[in-house]
Amino acid sequence: MQSSQEINLPETIDGWQVEGPPLRIDDTTIFDYMDGGGELYLAYKFNSLLVYRYTRGPEEELLVEIYQMETPDEAFGLLSLDWTGEPVTLNSAFPARPENPVCPDYTALYGEGLLRARAGSLYLRILASRETPDVRETILKLGKILAGKSQPQSLPAILDVIIPSTDSDWKIRRDRTVYFHSHLVLNSFYYLSHENILNLNHSTEGLLVCFEKKEQQPGRQPVKLIVIRYPGIQAALAALASFLQSYLPEKADQVDLCPGPGKTGSVRVEDGWLGWRLSSNYLALVFECPGQESVAELLSQLNFP
Repeated sequence: MQSSQEINLPETIDGWQVEGPPLRIDDTTIFDYMDGGGELYLAYKFNSLLVYRYTRGPEEELLVEIYQMETPDEAFGLLSLDWTGEPVTLNSAFPARPENPVCPDYTALYGEGLLRARAGSLYLRILASRETPDVRETILKLGKILAGKSQPQSLPAILDVIIPSTDSDWKIRRDRTVYFHSHLVLNSFYYLSHENILNLNHSTEGLLVCFEKKEQQPGRQPVKLIVIRYPGIQAALAALASFLQSYLPEKADQVDLCPGPGKTGSVRVEDGWLGWRLSSNYLALVFECPGQESVAELLSQLNFP
């Protein structure tokens, strides 16, 4: 696994000159470097950051940010926050993988002078102050240097929990799948509450997946499925109880929350049907379904260990 300590970027490349040694940042100084943005990286088990600055002339700059995350899953999570951009290949040594049915297989995305990529436990951002074709080429060269020693890219195991049915009328919007730990990240994509009502933290991992009809009606919002793995059965049960008491207080007393076999349920709310399924240490919630039957159909596409 490549670490930020093993990185050796060139002092010059295509007429660009590195400006001194890299800036080294950890969790105690990240807010000094990025005012307001550090919380996002800390939500994904951030270890450290190296920042290189390249210049070419008085007004051109390339900013290279190399985030060392705790695991490859964390780097995947950061990339999953935005799947837009042009997919690019930074390491062609690995054979093509079968297409994942839940999320894109991209490991690097480029757009408007910004490269975002994952390489093992590294999350990379290379940003140009001004984009031109030759600047793009230099950015990709730097990306290939950084990703060149990485191992084949893995995916979080929780993705395997969702097995889309080929017979279903529903399909996954793969470009909307998000991997997360924090309720702050979840709320930025699907708002539930300003409080952490699902008891999310670094010991949990979650997926937000959007389903839409294969023949989607114009203006119809996708159905949202949230799947969370907790460290144990009791933690998952406590999270379901917390969710119901906060989100559906009038229904919470009607749900059996005693320890026991898996639990499922559904209820009509203002924006459609809401459903849940609890199995061992996994909790799934589905929102904005058009009917009770669609709740059952989507929850049936989960294969919990």
